[in-house]
Amino acid sequence: MDAERRRAPRQRTLLSGVAAFNGGRSTLDCTIRNLSEAGALMVLSDAVALPQAFEIEIPSRQRQYSARAVWRSGERIGIVFTEPAAAVPLDLMRRLKACETANVGLKARIRQLTEAG
Repeated sequence: MDAERRRAPRQRTLLSGVAAFNGGRSTLDCTIRNLSEAGALMVLSDAVALPQAFEIEIPSRQRQYSARAVWRSGERIGIVFTEPAAAVPLDLMRRLKACETANVGLKARIRQLTEAG
């Protein structure tokens, strides 16, 4: 049997996840089959469409990570988290996104009012 090459031991899981890329405009649903602090094993039916670097969201853990594919074999993809310290609770990410969207709307309204005169 081969020696363990992972930096951190992984736990078996059966979690749903969402891989996001292209600035969040493209997403693919996936299943997380094992997970550690450093990476995971994803099962993805459309693995061809997934780029090398992407964001992975695990809603049940309320976490989102930047990730990079290390290996691929059919539907299975081994990933490493590229910024483990940057893991942010999902609710904070959603609140930040809502604030950014509101900010864009407010700036547009200010521009509209100042141009109207």
